[in-house]
Amino acid sequence: MKYRKTCEIDLFISGGAVQKQKGAGMADIKKCLCIDVGGTAIKYGIIDSSLNLTDKGEVATPYDGVEAYLDTLELIFRRTEGQVQGIAMSVPGVIDSENGICSSGGNLRFSEKFNLAEEVEKRCKVPVSIMNDAKSAAMAEARWGALSDCKDGIVIVLGTGIGGALIKDGKVHFGKNFAAGEFSFITLSDNMDSSDDTWAGRAGNPRLRTLVANAKGIEDPEEITGYDVFRWAEEGDPLVLMSLEQFTRGIAHMIINLQVIYDPDRFVIGGGISRQPLLLQYIKKNLNYFYTQFKWPGMKADVTTCKFFNDANLIGAYSYFLSRFVE
Repeated sequence: MKYRKTCEIDLFISGGAVQKQKGAGMADIKKCLCIDVGGTAIKYGIIDSSLNLTDKGEVATPYDGVEAYLDTLELIFRRTEGQVQGIAMSVPGVIDSENGICSSGGNLRFSEKFNLAEEVEKRCKVPVSIMNDAKSAAMAEARWGALSDCKDGIVIVLGTGIGGALIKDGKVHFGKNFAAGEFSFITLSDNMDSSDDTWAGRAGNPRLRTLVANAKGIEDPEEITGYDVFRWAEEGDPLVLMSLEQFTRGIAHMIINLQVIYDPDRFVIGGGISRQPLLLQYIKKNLNYFYTQFKWPGMKADVTTCKFFNDANLIGAYSYFLSRFVE
């Protein structure tokens, strides 16, 4: 058995894998490489114990299989080698964070049933944690962000699909199979064989672009971006505003359903488009309308946006790394 010591954290390397020794103080982790794997790009940065996020960058997400994926992750680490004492990853799919396994890989189907944490540790020789991307965002918001003053909360992340997470007693609720909060798969009709009738199909970002493209007579929705949509909306384009109204109506509808089921202190909306003030404005507008029609005896939903926006996944991954290896 080979022994190695990295920044006062004892790492025993046997067969290439790192066996974690928990119990070092938080100060022992000077800096951590945080990686957020998305469908288009892998974003990364270095976070220190004061939550300073530096050395940010991104590379294209590879789809050529596991080896290309690992090569890309190792390349990112080599850029920061000597500066960091661990790697914290936010990744898509249902993630067994305790064992470092991607139970499913989301868009990265080649990573299904793959022990990602172990394989990255073998290459980089530092402790590695992995966590579902939406749960990472939720952990950041629960610990330091928009849910830090809440006992229970719900995070809804608007992206290609609908990421989600439940906060219970101030902590992320994982569920028996680490699949709690997989809102993308909520079905909205009895047509179970079509993704068009899931919440992801009706409220993911591609749906908004499609609504706008159809309204404006644009043949290919891929020709427009979310930035185009909200630029036109800010300019007062009536067709775009009508599309935004329709899009956010579905989100408001699901917020009310989740409020009835879970009764959280607060909902937090994340994802890139959550930075657009009009999104929250229109969600609240539709909620107010629904509450005039729906005689719900409980409290109305408190809805706001993430504090950390696009950096929430990186910061939440760091929080999970601390809880797993340090605290």
